[in-house]
Amino acid sequence: MKPPFLPNRPTGQPEGTDGQSRRRQANEESDELDLFPWLGNLWEGRLLILAALVASLSLGLFYAWWTPPIFQSEAMLQLQAKKEKPSDASFTKMESLFSEPVDTRSEVEIIKSNLILGRTIEALDLDVVAEPILAPIVGTAMARRDLKAPRMEVDTLELPLLMQGHFFSVVALPGGSFQWLAPDGAVLGKGQPKELVTAEYLGEPLKLQLRRFWAPAGQKFRLFRRPMQDAIERLRLDLDVSERAKLTNILGLSLRGQDSVKCAATLNKIVDEYVRHKLEKRSAEIAKAQAILLGKMPELKARLETAENRFSQFRSRSGSVDLSREADGFLSRSSSLSSQVSGLKQKREELLRTYRETADVVTTLDQQISKLQQEMNQIDSKVRVLPGLQQEVVRLSRDVQVATELYTALLNNIQQLQLASASDLGSVVVVDRASVNLEPVAPKKSVILLFFLFLGLACGVGLVALRRSLRRGIEDHRIIESKLGLPVFVTIPHSKAQRLHHETIQRSTDGLHLLAIQDSGDLAVESLRSLRTMLNFYMKDAPNPVILISGPSPTIGKSFISANFAAVLAQSGSRVLLVDADLRRGKLHKYFGLKNRLNGLSDVISGQQGWESVVKTTEVERLDVISTGLLPPNPSDLLMLPRLATFLDEVSKKYDYVIVDAPPVLPVTDATIIGATAGTVLLVAKFAQHPLDELRTAVKRFESHGIQVKGCIFNDIKPVGWGNNYRRYNYIYNYGFNK
Repeated sequence: MKPPFLPNRPTGQPEGTDGQSRRRQANEESDELDLFPWLGNLWEGRLLILAALVASLSLGLFYAWWTPPIFQSEAMLQLQAKKEKPSDASFTKMESLFSEPVDTRSEVEIIKSNLILGRTIEALDLDVVAEPILAPIVGTAMARRDLKAPRMEVDTLELPLLMQGHFFSVVALPGGSFQWLAPDGAVLGKGQPKELVTAEYLGEPLKLQLRRFWAPAGQKFRLFRRPMQDAIERLRLDLDVSERAKLTNILGLSLRGQDSVKCAATLNKIVDEYVRHKLEKRSAEIAKAQAILLGKMPELKARLETAENRFSQFRSRSGSVDLSREADGFLSRSSSLSSQVSGLKQKREELLRTYRETADVVTTLDQQISKLQQEMNQIDSKVRVLPGLQQEVVRLSRDVQVATELYTALLNNIQQLQLASASDLGSVVVVDRASVNLEPVAPKKSVILLFFLFLGLACGVGLVALRRSLRRGIEDHRIIESKLGLPVFVTIPHSKAQRLHHETIQRSTDGLHLLAIQDSGDLAVESLRSLRTMLNFYMKDAPNPVILISGPSPTIGKSFISANFAAVLAQSGSRVLLVDADLRRGKLHKYFGLKNRLNGLSDVISGQQGWESVVKTTEVERLDVISTGLLPPNPSDLLMLPRLATFLDEVSKKYDYVIVDAPPVLPVTDATIIGATAGTVLLVAKFAQHPLDELRTAVKRFESHGIQVKGCIFNDIKPVGWGNNYRRYNYIYNYGFNK
């Protein structure tokens, strides 16, 4: 039954309470912070994220397999500042010659010094590099896992300094022999393992001896010696030395390398060289102290003999002289002071080998010596008041006693130094030596895989976000409603069945190709039924039943919508005329299995035929079609003829609905020409294809010709089937029935 059509309301009149509430609801929804669309985008891009995860994990697995294992060996040293104080106090004085307070920071630097590391490198030939030339990238990784992989161990490599850093070559020959090649490829010699090969290159003598060598014939090795400083820096980077805990004097040493056995041997050699250095330093200091004491020995011995002779001569001349108690006290005190002064002067000489005379420690010692000498002078002044014989006895006895004490102390010190020199105990104790650790400390494969897992996830999400940002087309119908104020009547989901129909249409196969007829239960058809329900409400005030369907650009599915919507209207009992007004690329005739487009709209407008003669009945009951007719060279000029308005007015009286499939509005003006006579104009927008500005321009194009676009049809929605996008589709699907 033909619906009633009322006069169109004046321009600017409100659409009604329902339209306003819908627009207000769209604005409120657009302002909400909704995470579901983003989650939906992630779900839509799940294959891309999965591909990024697989690629990243594959890269991580390859990296973990390719990265060489790093082993670590550890050792521990205890630094001792001084020995326990010996029973002989005189030896304590000499202990300061070769014992000193421990400064762990200084010891750390000594261990990492060029001296210690250089000795280690020379002893173990760590500056010699002999490696097989294998396949790039994977060759080295595969060789690590092959017990039969080519290997070469160098026992002797003597090169002049100017050739260090240059690459020599060793090529395996049949029978286990090898050939030595110069950097320019010249043959230097041939030999067997453990056989010394001598050669001359650029006037310089060269020597090579291999400890072990096994490789298939033809295998090539790269051989070179690193400059010593370069080798030291490399070893220093792999070595870590630190105090285990503060003020414990315990040093922990750790060394990392790709060869666990070589790593332990190298660290033990570093420890041995450090201990050797400390012992050499201690022995040198002891030898130096012995030399000083032995140098003073003749002088002190002569002094003692002189004092004894003078005292013996005095007794021979004067006989026995009894000293008073006072004189005996002066003698004892004077002898003690003389010994102290002599000891302090000796200590001062030792300090002057390290400090200047202006140093605080030296000036303090000078003050002590001066004070003792003043006290000695006071005693001497008291001795001078004694009787003459007693004065002489005190003086001579004091000389003998002081000389005896000094000489005895000297002999004791020399003896103790000899014992210390013979002992192999030093100021360093090796608590733990390095052992071979077969468990690698790096790489941490679980950490690597976890890192690449997060990296792949981040890259996948980033790619999805990038793809989403590059898609400028609108994917949310609420944006159209909120930004353009244009109600979206219906959203039509993507139909896989329609894709098959489209392929059939492209092949120009005869027969009916309407989704609404052949697959009436498809969700896209259900959406068109919702549109039919909505238009019954919105077209009450339309001046005529002509519905113009256009869009901003081609290939957006407007012909599909026009044909199937016409079929849906016809199924409801209405008489429907479908007009293909796209006089440039129209193809509606293919949907109905018509052989060609001839005898159509162009013939009616040009006056060649009446519209009744070009109407073609279809297999769909109550649905007639008018094709484009012969495509004219000037469609716009033809459509501007008054016969178009007359034609639409006449068919409006015969049919309940007249569906006009018009060309896109932005490329050409045909749609605006036809729209001037249409009662209802609908704009088709395709999912994710149109930027907002494109839709805005299309609406303004109609409005500039005084044509109001009633609403929008959002076509080809591809719901991700999860989250808010799916709920949004359900909402639109039932939208018309909730009015």
